[in-house]
Parts: sequence; C-alpha cells; structure tokens
Amino acid sequence: MSLRIFFLCLISCVVLDVFGQVKTLETTSISARENINLGWRYHKGPVRHQPSSAQWSAHGWEEVSLPHSYALTSINLDNSTDDKSQQTFHRDISFYQRTLNISGRPDSKVYLEFEGAHQKTRLWVNGQYVGEHAVGAYTPFHFDISEFVALGQTNTLTLELDNRRNKQIPPDGHTADYVLFGGLYRDVYLNVLDPLHFTFDWDSNTSGIFVSTPAVTKKDATVTVRSEVVNADKKPRKFYVQTYIVDQQAVVIKRKRTEHTLDSGATRLVKHTTGIDENLQLWSPDSPYLYKVVSQVLNEEGKVLHSKTNPLGIRKFELVLNKGLLLNDEPIEIIGANRHQHFPYIGDAVPNNLHRLDALKFKRSGMNLVRLAHYPHDNAFLQACDELGLIVVEEPPTWIGMGDELWMARLEEAARRMIRNHRNHPSVLGWGAGINHRGTIKRLHYAAKEEDPTRISMNNGTLWTGEQHSGITDLYAVMDYRGAKRQADDLLFAMEHSGSTDSLSLQEIVSRYKGDPNLIGLASWSSHDSQSFIKRDEQYPNLSVWQAASWDAFRLPKPNYYWYQSELTSEPMVHIADVRGQFEQQVQVFTNASEIELLHNDRPVGRFKATRTAQNEHLNSPSILVPFHWQSGTLTALAYHSDGKRVVAKHQRTKGNDAAKLEVTFDTDMTADGFDITADGSSIILAYAKVTDQQGGLIDKDTPEVRFELQGHGQIVGDKSIGANPVTWRNGHAPVMIRVGTKATVLTLTAHSEGLQSGSASLTLNASGEAQSKHDATRLLDPLTLNVDFGNHEQHPQENFYVWSHQSGNDARTLTADNGQPVKVALSGSSEPLHWDNTWGVPGDLSFLIEDGINNTNGQPITLHFSQLPQGQYELKTWHHMLSDDGDAIRPLRFTSQHSKNAQSVSQYRPTFGKRIAITEAGGGERGDGGSNKGAAGFALHTFTVNEQGKASLSMAAPKGNQQVRLNGFRLSQLTPGAVDDI
Repeated sequence: MSLRIFFLCLISCVVLDVFGQVKTLETTSISARENINLGWRYHKGPVRHQPSSAQWSAHGWEEVSLPHSYALTSINLDNSTDDKSQQTFHRDISFYQRTLNISGRPDSKVYLEFEGAHQKTRLWVNGQYVGEHAVGAYTPFHFDISEFVALGQTNTLTLELDNRRNKQIPPDGHTADYVLFGGLYRDVYLNVLDPLHFTFDWDSNTSGIFVSTPAVTKKDATVTVRSEVVNADKKPRKFYVQTYIVDQQAVVIKRKRTEHTLDSGATRLVKHTTGIDENLQLWSPDSPYLYKVVSQVLNEEGKVLHSKTNPLGIRKFELVLNKGLLLNDEPIEIIGANRHQHFPYIGDAVPNNLHRLDALKFKRSGMNLVRLAHYPHDNAFLQACDELGLIVVEEPPTWIGMGDELWMARLEEAARRMIRNHRNHPSVLGWGAGINHRGTIKRLHYAAKEEDPTRISMNNGTLWTGEQHSGITDLYAVMDYRGAKRQADDLLFAMEHSGSTDSLSLQEIVSRYKGDPNLIGLASWSSHDSQSFIKRDEQYPNLSVWQAASWDAFRLPKPNYYWYQSELTSEPMVHIADVRGQFEQQVQVFTNASEIELLHNDRPVGRFKATRTAQNEHLNSPSILVPFHWQSGTLTALAYHSDGKRVVAKHQRTKGNDAAKLEVTFDTDMTADGFDITADGSSIILAYAKVTDQQGGLIDKDTPEVRFELQGHGQIVGDKSIGANPVTWRNGHAPVMIRVGTKATVLTLTAHSEGLQSGSASLTLNASGEAQSKHDATRLLDPLTLNVDFGNHEQHPQENFYVWSHQSGNDARTLTADNGQPVKVALSGSSEPLHWDNTWGVPGDLSFLIEDGINNTNGQPITLHFSQLPQGQYELKTWHHMLSDDGDAIRPLRFTSQHSKNAQSVSQYRPTFGKRIAITEAGGGERGDGGSNKGAAGFALHTFTVNEQGKASLSMAAPKGNQQVRLNGFRLSQLTPGAVDDI
C-alpha cells in the first residue's frame, strides 16, 4: 500500500469513527461533460482547401491550448493605427483542430459546447460540415454532433472562426471603445449524454435548469427549481427527476422527486418547489453563503442518467424610494467599478484562474459591485462573484451603434442567452436592457422580463442622449460624468463615473452618493486600464489609462485601490500613496483608522486626522493629507486604534535613489490562502520584478529593460516581438505572465537587467484534478433525520412529522427516516401505563406538536429507545410542553442515557408551559397567554454517540416524583462534520 493510500484510508477511518456511517448519495452520472481545452492545433489565416475536401491537412500547425487568442499582441496592440471601428486588427479567419476518442453507448447523444468564440463559428466533424453559430462572440452555444462521430474511435473536430468585420453580428459593424480580439477564447466541453437528459440552459426560454426564490424572509425561503428534460431516444421513456438542496458541507437538507413518462422526441418541463425554513443562511457580500441545487434525471431503476449542479444563494433585492436598494430587508450601498475581461498580450483569451483573480482583487479592495462592460462575461467570473460576495450587473454586447433587423434580432438573442446562462448566479442584481450610451431598448427590456422576471432591468443611459429617467425599466442607470439628476420617482445608479488618479475627486462623488439613499450606488470607469482604439495615452495610444482606475493593465494597484480599501473594509490598514497620489507640499495617507502618526526617517512629523469638508462629509475614511514636503528618505505611517494608544497598522515607503537590484514577486492575491494554482495547461500566473535601490526603496518611474527566465514546467507568455520579454513598464514594476504546464512542479522565475542585481522567486504548482469533474461526481451526505409527533388517535398532526398515534401503554414501531433508512423506536413507562392524549387550543409555532403527547404521572420516567441506528454522532431534540398556567409548579426534568457514548443533555431543563385555550364549536377562541408561543423553541437538547450495536436510549423523569412527565415528540438528527454544537 502506498503512503498516499494509507493516509487517505487513515483520514477516512477517523471520519467514520467520529461521525459514523452517514449515508452518501450516488451522484455519478452515466453522462459525461469533459473539458477539452488541451491538445488543439492552430492555423492563422485562410487555407487553400476546406476541411471537407480530400486535400485537407493540418500538418505543421501550431500546438496550442485554450483559451487561445488569434495572436498574442503587444500592450499597444502591435502599434495598430485602427480607429474605434477596428477595421484591420485581428480581422481575419483562423482554424482550430483537435482529435479525440469519444466513448459512449450506441444511443449516446454527443454535443460540443462552447462558452464563447470570436465571433462566427463553423464546425466540421470527421470532414463533414455540421453547422454555424453567428449570434455573437460572448454567449454560449453548442452543436449536436451525434450523427457525425464514430464512438470508440478517433474523431477529428475542425473549427473555422471568422472575426472579420460583420455588420450583422452585435456589437460589430459600428464603433466600440473596446477590442474584438479573435480566437477560441473560452472553454470548450465535450458532452456525451444519455438520450434522456436535461436540455442546455441557453436553448430556449424554458430550457435547462432555472433556480429561483419566489419568497425570501430572514427566517425562511421558498425555492423553485424548473428543469426541462428531452427524450432523444427512439422510444418512450419512464424516468424520475430528483432535486436536492445541499448546504456548504454537502449535506442534503431538502429533496423532491417526481415520476414522468416522455414520448420519443418530446420535452417535459418539471417544476419542484420546496423551501428552507430552519437554520436559513442568507447570501450577502458580507456573508456569501452558498447552497447547491443538484438536479438529476434517473431511469426506472434509479440509475443517474444526467446530473447538473447549480449555485443557490438565498437573497432578496428590492428597490424602495427614499430607502434605496435593500438586500435582505437592509439598505446596502453598492460601490464598485466596471470591468473589461481582457488582459495584456492575450486579449480576451483569459483562463479561469485570472477571472477569479480579478474578482478576488475587487473583493480585497472592499468593493461589493462589478458592472460587466459591455458584454456577457465568462462563467468563471460569475462563479467567483457568487463565492466571494460581489454583486453583478450584466448587459448584452453593445456600445453605441444599432444595426438592421437581423443585427437587432441577434442582439436580443444574445441578451436572452446571457440571462439563461447566468440567471442561477445569486450575485446578479439585474440586466442591462439598453444599448450603452443610448438608453432603453424596449425589446431588450421585455426579453429580460420574459426570461427572468425575478430581476430588475436597467436602461443604460447617458446625460447627453436619450431619456433622462428609467423609462419602462426598473432602474435609471446612467453615466454620471456631468452631475446626473434623478426624477422624483426614480432611483439612480451611476453605472459609470470618473475620478482622479490621486483619488480626491473619486472620494467626492462617492461621498455624494453615500449621502442620498435614492442614489443607490456607483461603478467607476474603470477597474483597470484597458485597450481601445480611441487614442488616449501618449506612450501607448491603444492603451486607455483611466483616471478612476484602481489597477493598471497588469493588475498592479493604483492609489484609488488603497482609498477604496480604507473606505470599504474594516480590517485595520494604512498606506502611504505612491508618487501618483502625492502632492508637492502634502503627503497623502489612506487609512480606516481615525488617526495616524507620520514619521520621516524615524523622526516624528506629527499625528493627523482627516479634514472633514462638505465634499467628503458622508465618507467613513477620507484620505489624510499631511503638510510635509517629502523629497527623500523613508516615511512611516502608524495607524492608531480609537483609544489613541495602540498601533493597529503600519506602512513604510522609501524614495529610492539609484537603481541597484530587482526583487521578484508573484502576484500576492494569486499566492494567498485559498487560491489554487493548478498545473492544468491553461492557467496563467502574474509576476513582477520591482526595481529598487540597495536599501529596497522603490524606483518609482519607468523601468529599464527587464529580461525574465523561467525554470519548471511552464512558459513565459510572449517574447521580444511583442515587448513581453524583455519588458519595460511603469512605476518601478516590470510585469511578466506565465502559462503553466500540465505537471505539478516548482516554477523558479529570475529577472535580469543590465547593471542591476538579479532577483528570483519560486512558486509550487498543484497537480490538476480536472478528470474528477467529468461525471459531476459530487459527494452528497444524506444523514438520518426523523421527526415524530406523539398523541392519541384524535391528535392533530404536525406537518412534516411522522404521526405516532396510540391510545395507552407502551408501543414500538419501525419508522422510515427522511433519507429512507429504517429505525426502530420504542416507548416505555414504568409501573403506570403511558397515557396518550390530544387537545386543542395551543397557539404558536409547532402548535400541533406541543398540544398532544404522552404523559406519565407522579414523575415516573418515560424512556425512548432507538435501535438499528447507523454508527455516529446524533443530536436529539425532545419537546415537553405542559398545558398549565402555573409556572411555579413546573420543575426541571432529569435525563439519563443508556447504550450510547459521550451522552450529554441540557442541564436544568425546565419544560415550557402555557394555558390551554377553550375552543368553541365554530372553531373560535380567546388569545393565549403567550406561554405556548415559546414551546417550539423550548426543546431539550441531547447529543450522543452510537456504536456498532446501533442502540441508544433516553429516560426523562421529574425530580422527587412530584409532577407529570410529558413528551410531545422528538427530532433525531445524525450529525456530520462541522455540525456539532455545544450543549
């Protein structure tokens, strides 16, 4: 046995010993969805023969992995002279080809799935033409290739991508302030499915799986899961649709199953509505709790044919005049930035780990909002926003122009596909229903409401064109570059606004919005510097350097980042701005502390607080401007606790003298805890060489030429031809991008520059686990839960409890738990026979549970016996509500356990009590005394461990035998890791 297998067995044994035999559910599907990003061959430009011809050949093509750009490009877009209509840059066709062996059964359905491609796609399989996708570059699509593949044999997939200018595909045909990079730039998947399966989410307005929450309060939520199943078999099929809701520990908390029959070629829409009414966890930016919805198609024998998992974040957004945006009934100000998806060199071909990195940087800045400009973004970014707690607004692919009817029809279809693809992400607040700069497009608003009536629509307007209000949409979303004003009955969201590199004007507009609840939030333009053919930068005309940006193009932070962090986060921080945020006679310091002390070369300059003005009065943390002319040396900023004594944060900045050495670092967010850097062949790592003097002071100006060398299984992205390696950059940092290989390894990066001391750093890559997700093999825990309500034959049943009716004496039964496991339960008294009763007139939660029960007089014990229990830890709640208004007469109960280990019961438990209300023949009665309202929460809590014998018992008795012992019912729950509570 290998050491690794031994270790895994040891871990499994430990879990089994503590938590026992928790039932696990079979989720592995016979259908498969496989990522096929690796192993492609690529040709740029036209070819002499079509893939269907006998002369077709991919010999000599370049080997590539996805995501892939038409071509790597310099930071200045290869010095292109294009204007904003982008006439020539990446305006070409390209070809991709891959061979793969496809396994499946003779009746399997085979689909090729694309998350996105620029911008018209044609497909051939084994030389046969399959079809074309021309809706656009930013939304998913798929081809049914079942009739073209040879199962169990090698198949050839050939793609032609056409990114030439096209006036019939939005947003193309007009001008744009972003770049239509070419290439197969998002993930590609091979789906081999049973003929009976869920349809793809983007097929139609009923297809796929749609998870919604029609009703949400702070205590409970209703969840509806709508799914569409297609029978592509040649005969009718009987099947089940199974829905599980699971928590973050993968524990099933709700389940629903329905049986169906479907004719050949037909589809069936299935709705499952259930809810969470106990221990509800709400989703919010501060606490982004995610449940999961696991949807399955099963055959008559219960075999899983197809399984899909979607996130479920329980939250409720509301727009309320004079209160603003409410999240879960509480006001929230949404503050963030716009995001373009591209990176230097690779354009739009951004791997999933960089999408997550962007989201992580937003989160660490303190922002809680991202506007996805100006097109649908990658699934990986939405997933990261769900998990990290970022609110998203998304829009279809436009900028300013409008096309003919075909263009508009495709824009509407792109909007619908965007919504269908991302509607299950709790992070999404709403959908753009306009053309950027123009305002509302009615057909987009109506399409959004038809596809997703649960979310708001926004008009995407400006102050200089179009309507100056929300129109038919739900929210007036406008570019606030010139002092936007709202109509009296409108709420306003600044979907874009400017700022300044030194952050001061940014602080002013944020303060203005925070001071008015009807200005619900704002998104700066932009989060990072981005590429465009609107010539803005003197050194790099095709790079737009935005004054309000928080990061540069390589995701290095600017001063605005640190101000956001000071304003929007609570963990103590202090930061002395770099040269971009400093002034001739003042030093700018960002902090969320109320006071700082500044030292120059360890000598005190003084203690300072922010100056409050009318322009920053609504901010938490305006920056502190210290009157000091800093010319040389080291500044130290100390942030003080509110007591004025304790230092809670510290930051130093030194003005470097002569450049002497290079310090190499990998992106600190990328190497933080919880960020998995996997050798998957697609991911890209960011790293930087910092130019410093001999003492480590940053030389905060353009860098000299820096050359990088890499050891390990990876490759530096780009070379001298595009200015990527060697590289020069700004603010003392030289960036480099590294594409990882497919082997777990240590990457060692070394930076060199003439006349400077070289620097190096290392990073460990983890082995890829991609194969684990092929069959959606999520491990679900289905612990035993048993709810029982006791009473006589006339008792009133409590919903979702097993109703145990008996008339007198002891009784025993074999019951079925929620997860289908049998449990033997017995009740016994002592010398007196148990008395089973019923009554009427007990108000409150679980009122039908606590009004009926079992009694044993004179304090004699009632004993509850369990057998056939799986091994493990259990929690038992028992209810003992007394029908009495004489609280003084009610004494604590005494509990004793047998047959189980580690048994604990709540000490000094005193039963709840309340006066019974007399009910008339017509069903009326008086108001209760309030005691019974406490009954549901007044249970006694017990925990114990069951061994391999599967037995446990609990006796309950009154002290000194001087009062009645009563048992209304119980809830027995098998515990799972992370679910043990102290008593």
